[in-house]
Amino acid sequence: MKSISAGLNTHLAGEVTTLARCLLVTLVNGTIYRFTDHDRTIVYGGASYSPITIGSPTDVATSAALNADTVDVSGVNSIAGITEADLHAGLWDHAAVSLFQVNYSDLTQGAMILRTGRLGEVTMERGQFRTELRGLTQAYSRSIGELCSPSCRAVLGDSRCGVGMGPYTVTGTITGVHSDSVTLYDTSRAEAGPAVGYSILNIIRGNPTLLIFTGLIDIVEGQPIVISGCTGLTQINVVTTARSVISTSSASSLEILIDSTTMPAYTGGGAVAPLGGNSGYFDYGLMTMTSGLSSGFAMEVKSYAPGQITLQLPFPYAVAVGDTYSLTAGCDRSFTTCRDRFSNQLNFRGEPYVPGLDKLIQVGRSG
Repeated sequence: MKSISAGLNTHLAGEVTTLARCLLVTLVNGTIYRFTDHDRTIVYGGASYSPITIGSPTDVATSAALNADTVDVSGVNSIAGITEADLHAGLWDHAAVSLFQVNYSDLTQGAMILRTGRLGEVTMERGQFRTELRGLTQAYSRSIGELCSPSCRAVLGDSRCGVGMGPYTVTGTITGVHSDSVTLYDTSRAEAGPAVGYSILNIIRGNPTLLIFTGLIDIVEGQPIVISGCTGLTQINVVTTARSVISTSSASSLEILIDSTTMPAYTGGGAVAPLGGNSGYFDYGLMTMTSGLSSGFAMEVKSYAPGQITLQLPFPYAVAVGDTYSLTAGCDRSFTTCRDRFSNQLNFRGEPYVPGLDKLIQVGRSG
């Protein structure tokens, strides 16, 4: 049951109302924003609520069945001081929200709370934001407990894992940034790369680009690969996909869907390795920027080769040459990695020897 003043209750029962919705948003970092869907600024409780188009919220409905009460909100991102980069950075994710209604003709009547809770993940598409205002009952829909899994359910370095990250953390400075924004370079990084790699003999520029090797290569069409260490034609030092692989006992060629016709000439070096499997030291690790526009933000590492770090997604703000970072070793959450790389098998939070579903439903066999 909602508690409102007698004056506001009388106003709501009238044939004509002068109501406006107000939105109080408190970000996780403590920043507060106040908005209203009225066409003028509303000063309520000593604070100003700026007029915006709150968007197109769905109806607010609450049942007695403890169902998760949510409100979908969408609209055009045109609020001063809020950028698309901030939304992509997750600054608005899980912000505390209070949505209430007031009589803008008589603010002394107080407010009627429509919903309190938190925002879900805020997404952007074609200049429009979309999010979900989750009510307090959303907490009851969370799953509590764990399921068996062959891989570890802990995060490397957390309290359940128990590995001290000091020996597995390095720092450095960015020496180059690829145009794809996810491939970063630090020529001083010399930790081990993928265990299986094929040295490049020559590169023929074109669209697609052709890589030449000596002897057989165990790469198939459509397989994700990481290219690293090429000089001159440095723009192809990225994670990409193999295309049209031709391999013989004496030589092999591999096409990649990169247009290199306008790129500098290849001058030597470089290797190609399958992505995943025999991974590099920092694969599945975490890069945290310690200076620059993205300082304080962290991103998971997709692939590592000496001098080259490929991220799962770009940082929310541009990374530039000279920005500093810290980088932690990765863990693929397998028992083998836990044992051989971190000597932490006693804290492994998975069940690698539990039979799979096929084994559990297998019928008896004779003979």
